[in-house]
Amino acid sequence: MLRNYFTLYHLARELDNLLKNGYVFEVFSQQRNEITISLITNKGDHLQLVVVTGHPKFCLYTRKGLNRKQRNTVDLMPEIAEKKISEITIDPCDRIIRLQLEDNYAIILQLFSAKTNVLLEKNRMFIGAFKHGVPDNTSGKKESHPAKPEILRSLEPLAYDRAFFSKRFSETPARDLLEKLIKMLPGFDRQLARELTCRCDNNHSVENIHAEFATLFYELLDPHPAVFIGKDSYPEFSILHNSPKTSTSLETIHEGLNLYSGKTWQHLKTRELVGELDKKLKHKMTKIEREQALFRPEKLRKQADEYERNGHLIMANLYNTGHQKNQMTVNNIFDPSSCPVTISLNPELTLQQNAAAWFRKASKAKEKIEGGIKRSNALAKQKRELVTLIELSSELSTPSQVRNFYQTNHTALKSLGLERTSKKEKKPLPFRTFPITQKAVLYVGKNARNNEDLTFSFAKPHDIWLHARGAAGSHCILRGATMQNTTEIEKAAEIAAFYSSAKHSELVPVMYTEKKYIRRARNMPIGQVLAEKEKVIMVKPSSDGF
Repeated sequence: MLRNYFTLYHLARELDNLLKNGYVFEVFSQQRNEITISLITNKGDHLQLVVVTGHPKFCLYTRKGLNRKQRNTVDLMPEIAEKKISEITIDPCDRIIRLQLEDNYAIILQLFSAKTNVLLEKNRMFIGAFKHGVPDNTSGKKESHPAKPEILRSLEPLAYDRAFFSKRFSETPARDLLEKLIKMLPGFDRQLARELTCRCDNNHSVENIHAEFATLFYELLDPHPAVFIGKDSYPEFSILHNSPKTSTSLETIHEGLNLYSGKTWQHLKTRELVGELDKKLKHKMTKIEREQALFRPEKLRKQADEYERNGHLIMANLYNTGHQKNQMTVNNIFDPSSCPVTISLNPELTLQQNAAAWFRKASKAKEKIEGGIKRSNALAKQKRELVTLIELSSELSTPSQVRNFYQTNHTALKSLGLERTSKKEKKPLPFRTFPITQKAVLYVGKNARNNEDLTFSFAKPHDIWLHARGAAGSHCILRGATMQNTTEIEKAAEIAAFYSSAKHSELVPVMYTEKKYIRRARNMPIGQVLAEKEKVIMVKPSSDGF
């Protein structure tokens, strides 16, 4: 329900409460098909609005703080920097959110499935666009389209008046019920229409359809945002009241979209990593099976017996002078009923030397058999290891689990020639490692000595140091983020709280500051430090998804 009108309707209202009388800080792009609108809320906090185009699993989400790479970013729409936001509204007829700014500027978010775009307006004229170029403002070139109905105003009488609903139902031509619902209910996409038909079960009477529609409409007006995270499927976002019991419920739409987007990025990364791993394992399995198929000990044994027989036959005919220089034909004394045997000879060697050459070939063939059997046993062992690794890899559900898989099974993977060989791959660090974003990584100490090494040997001056306040626990170092990256700091703080003695508390205060403000004190035990210029954040202990 990412791009559903009702989701965007409630999101626009939430954003208006957060951003009305706030400011646009900057607009930039640092990922392909992604534009970031950096804003300042009416409370003075930094909030980023991220719009993703060209991807069916993403639409729009928010991010706290300032999160901009130092490289490979491009500024967009510089004319609206520091412009005040007067209001945020949604088009009553379509999935278009409008951020109205001072000086008659406006940011238009067109959140359509295939043509998501961000446009810039001034005086109701388009002057900029993120994708597809600036739309034509010439009225003479505009195509005429029938006016779309206002979605909420059109649905309200249908929900309140069953007779009116029945009349509209009978007047709407369609091939099936699903098509009829999509045509007669503005704002209902295929997903919502399918939800309505499922709720009707097998009772497709107009009375029952109207009753289920009214219930569904009231749910859409009173959203219960939730994210369902399945084991092997993409996360799902919903605002309906019938989400699975295992779903995570959120208080606001934008919090739900943030969680959904984060889990979906994680799912995509996991699929990429697991796909790469699965490809390696199956390719290795194919090579082993192909090599096993090529080993034919029966053929080698037959060759060894033939070579040895030739040697013995030559030795039995040393005084046969009637043979040619390059071959000799003799009776097979080992099988008198068989035809005479023709044996090739090296004319530069004597008969004894030719016999010795055949015995050497027989010996080499036997060695090949012994080596082949050893190799076959080794391949069978590798195949059993591969089967186990493939079964374990099928259970991986997060990028962290994939990394742990490589570390835990390093010996087996190395013996199979499947260890990671990237030049960037370094020796595993002695600390717990948690990727917070593509750029930010959290390192967590394991004990007092490990905490000491993490803080005073590994950490850099501008890394962020975190620790549960008033409780024993691990030192944590957040690298790749600044003190303004509140989203990353909040996630890191949840993990810091989890690795403390207060992990079972509902809320835990976690202090954080730059590492340069952490120092040792005299006579303090190993692992204890003094922190200066620290800030405190209240979080719920969690290591979910890492």
